[in-house]
Amino acid sequence: MKKSFALSIALPGKHLLTFEARQVMLPSKNGYVGFMAGRQPLLATMEAGLITIIDIEDHQILFGTTGGFAEMLDNQATLLCDSLIEVKDLKLDEEATTPDKIYIRDTSHMTEKQKREYVKLLMINRLRKTSTTCDKSHKTITE
Repeated sequence: MKKSFALSIALPGKHLLTFEARQVMLPSKNGYVGFMAGRQPLLATMEAGLITIIDIEDHQILFGTTGGFAEMLDNQATLLCDSLIEVKDLKLDEEATTPDKIYIRDTSHMTEKQKREYVKLLMINRLRKTSTTCDKSHKTITE
């Protein structure tokens, strides 16, 4: 069985990115949904949140979306995102707001701008946690 699958990410009317991936986690109404090679066909609605991709070299790639649709069919996944936020779009030196604003889950009454800000905060929070974990593991390795 093949251990990877083709992944395409697009915005309405525009193809953006293509990956060969091992795993994708994306936000849905009832939590996060995962795609792996060989998965049964699936069509899902994405909510505002983080998209995490593990590529064939085991690198983790992070994106944010304000919603959209995801499809897995014949070992090919397509994510049609309302908007896509990349790590390079973030201002990582800014302080995040209070945690109660970061962890709001119901985005149904938010404007598109509010969803983008919410997702940016989620991304910044994830990146800070990841860098802290990496720093701790790096110190352990070098000691």
